[in-house]
Amino acid sequence: MSRRLAQSCAYFDTHGCRAVTHVPGTMCLTIPSEESGMLEPRTYAWLIPDGLAIAERPGGGGRTHRRARRDGELAWWAAHGVTTIVSGMRSRHGLLEAGLAGFRIAWHPLVTEDQAAREVRALVEEVRAHLDRGEGAVLVHVDRAGEWLAGVDAALRLGLGLARSRADALAQAAGDGLPLGEVSRAIVGGAVVRTRTRLAA
Repeated sequence: MSRRLAQSCAYFDTHGCRAVTHVPGTMCLTIPSEESGMLEPRTYAWLIPDGLAIAERPGGGGRTHRRARRDGELAWWAAHGVTTIVSGMRSRHGLLEAGLAGFRIAWHPLVTEDQAAREVRALVEEVRAHLDRGEGAVLVHVDRAGEWLAGVDAALRLGLGLARSRADALAQAAGDGLPLGEVSRAIVGGAVVRTRTRLAA
């Protein structure tokens, strides 16, 4: 397990979680605490401690999604300082409920590899703007913790200056326990273009 992941898990173990299970090659996997109606997300990683997190869709992705779990996880994110949710899902599922729960919402659907490589630039800039305003932590999610989330993870790291190169960003995403593939490499490619353009300006 990476030092970053271990630190992330240790952080949450001291903030109200009952226990933390360390599983090599995965994101932070936890035994949820249901105190005060909160339910700790099953898989997540902090790219910036207390500032920027990535995770699967609150409540679980696809057919595993459960409304009670969604509500509990949203309450947990709010208790841990998240005020803005940026979604890369293809649909708006769950965003209305998150908005009604008090979160600021931004939607940047990632649909195909080519489209995602372009749209991820706007997603990264959206996250940057929220972080610059200092109005609380930001959660970025897609449907599931897989290749698409790995690409978003790497794109955020590269676009926000948390990684020095595309290879470094992808390695850090892999260190978060996310699987890399052609989709993730295509998505982070969009952040590479945006970074070069900014440096040239």
